[in-house]
Amino acid sequence: MKKALPFPLLSLALAACWVTLTEISPSHLALAFVLAVAIPHITEPFLVELPGIRSIGTALRLAGLVAWDIVLANIAVARLVLGPVARLRPGFVHVPLAVTHPHAIALFASIVSIVPGSLSIAFSPDARTLLLHVLHLEDEQQFVAKLKERYERPIMDMLKC
Repeated sequence: MKKALPFPLLSLALAACWVTLTEISPSHLALAFVLAVAIPHITEPFLVELPGIRSIGTALRLAGLVAWDIVLANIAVARLVLGPVARLRPGFVHVPLAVTHPHAIALFASIVSIVPGSLSIAFSPDARTLLLHVLHLEDEQQFVAKLKERYERPIMDMLKC
């Protein structure tokens, strides 16, 4: 027998987001309830393989770090884009991955892509290397080491995988 709410926190978050983004009315509350029940059931096959979180503190620190890096990177990218184009040194970088769980790899690639100035392009066939495009690349080894230390290490510490 299936649980009515396989992921209760997800259901609560979905309902809360729906009510927050719309007006509070009987029809919207009913739709929030339907979405909160239906979406976790539809996505359950994808979510059962999620690794557990080992450290909430690490997760919060990583979220704060990513938010801070987004702010700083936006300023840096604005300076680069508004300055002389000749200053830009775009490039491609291969990042060897220590994380092995598919969801951890996806999280790392997503974080790298949402921080302005770099974009995940492709994975190697064995998913052990991530190809990135970087807007301004000065030292490839230093860039890779920074990514691994700032994002990959906390992901590995945070997740049970």
